Amino acid sequence: MSIDITSVYQPIVLLDGRAVVGYEALVRTCGEGPPIPPPELLGVARAQGVTADFDWRCRLSALRGAVESGYPDQLALFVNAEPVALDAPPPRDYLPMLADASRLSIIVEITERDLMGDPAGLLRAAEHARNLGWRVAIDDVGADSSSLALIPLLRPDVIKLDMALVQGRSSNETAAIVAAVAAEAERTGALVLAEGIETERHESYARAMGAVLGQGYLYGTPAPLPDFGEVPEPVRSLDLDGTVTVRAPVAVTPYGLTHSLGARRHADSTLLDAIENSLLHSAYGTGSSTVVLATVSASTGLTPAREAMFEDLATRTALTAVFDSHAAPPAPSFRAVVVGADEPLALERSIVILAPMSSVALIAVERGTAEDGTPMYDYRLTYDRHVVLDAATVLLRRIPARSAV
Repeated sequence: MSIDITSVYQPIVLLDGRAVVGYEALVRTCGEGPPIPPPELLGVARAQGVTADFDWRCRLSALRGAVESGYPDQLALFVNAEPVALDAPPPRDYLPMLADASRLSIIVEITERDLMGDPAGLLRAAEHARNLGWRVAIDDVGADSSSLALIPLLRPDVIKLDMALVQGRSSNETAAIVAAVAAEAERTGALVLAEGIETERHESYARAMGAVLGQGYLYGTPAPLPDFGEVPEPVRSLDLDGTVTVRAPVAVTPYGLTHSLGARRHADSTLLDAIENSLLHSAYGTGSSTVVLATVSASTGLTPAREAMFEDLATRTALTAVFDSHAAPPAPSFRAVVVGADEPLALERSIVILAPMSSVALIAVERGTAEDGTPMYDYRLTYDRHVVLDAATVLLRRIPARSAV
């Protein structure tokens, strides 16, 4: 992809006082010919199979522009990234510039549109960004249900509200999004940023939605950076120290995460069926931003009734995935993930439900059979959000990327 590109930068401000605390780098074409919109550029890169290379080019352009301008360490620099690019190492000739930019306070915006197409790749991308010393933002929250569903899983440092929220009319859907974002911000300390602020009224809406940061034409259009060495601007630091804690799960199956929850309980398959049915029915009322994950034990398999329930939930949730050592049903609506019959996960049966405002997990492991041959289980039922998130993360890491159509 030989198109010449450059970067422009749009200010990000504190809504309280409008002090500039950072800039977002945006890609633009340069040279001869009419400008090409960024989505079209990305589409060309995808069509040519060079998404990762093009994405790294855009990010390098953003970093080079910041370094050459004498970008203050205190200002945050927001750069966009496709997860597939973060999951790929940078080209070797980019390493010197990455080293020069290592002092910058970089926040990577996850911009992938098919957020649930490759949840494992998204988790890896966020992990790789943090390994580089960068923070993570999730973009366009509210544009679709997937972005809201992924907030607790990606544990972003900054949550960017889609511009439609501040520019459109309030609705029940808007209220649900705002409530879910506020709950996550309170739980983790993530900062909320409202995009698309063009008027005083937009700014007022953003404040009402709990945003503390703003971005939009009211504060400045995308433009080259000033020369900070020659024209120093008043600098306010974006305080992200100690805001979000990201923990890596320390087990390879959900049951391995439950030992801190106290004494295990014992049940046969009949009781577990009843508890699972109750939990799955509760997922019908939690909205389209819910994630439902289930593991099927080798001794029971997936019954037709349970399969039908998962098919139905798949049409109502952001993601429903079933992990099973048996043959998957033909063309299911839910994501079917094959588990090896000799894997520890094949001995577990679990229901993990993660919604913006609630979370629950029933996690069980086979423990032989009763005298009548009924499978017996040790189990734990938990509403501890940290345990539920870790269990969901362990399972999501196993989901293969969905093939492009």
